[in-house]
Amino acid sequence: MKLERYRLRVLLPLCGVLGLAGRAAAQKPAAPRPAVLVGHWRRTRIVMDEPIDDHLTLSADGRLSAWQVTAKSRSTPQPGSWRVEDKQLMLQVEGEEEGGAPYFIHEGRLVFPNIPNRRQFWDRVQ
Repeated sequence: MKLERYRLRVLLPLCGVLGLAGRAAAQKPAAPRPAVLVGHWRRTRIVMDEPIDDHLTLSADGRLSAWQVTAKSRSTPQPGSWRVEDKQLMLQVEGEEEGGAPYFIHEGRLVFPNIPNRRQFWDRVQ
């Protein structure tokens, strides 16, 4: 039960991002993966006066890992896969439906989703 709670804490914020486009699709074996997206990305959100860092690593081979860090805890990384289709970053965490949203890179930062009034800025972690 405790493990499931940690999993939900990681997945719910990402599902919110993924559900914006409302698209589900089968994974294509030769999906393009722009090199500019490969790496470790982090965004910080404030929830009830507590900062939460969402982490997302995108590997060149299409694997992803997502987890959260707070001042008090760190969740278990959740594996999955990623690709780009029609200018949309498509993410799929294991056990969840694939979803995606438009993205772009602005001054070295990942803007995802790139939807007016919903933009979120992810910083590259070195």
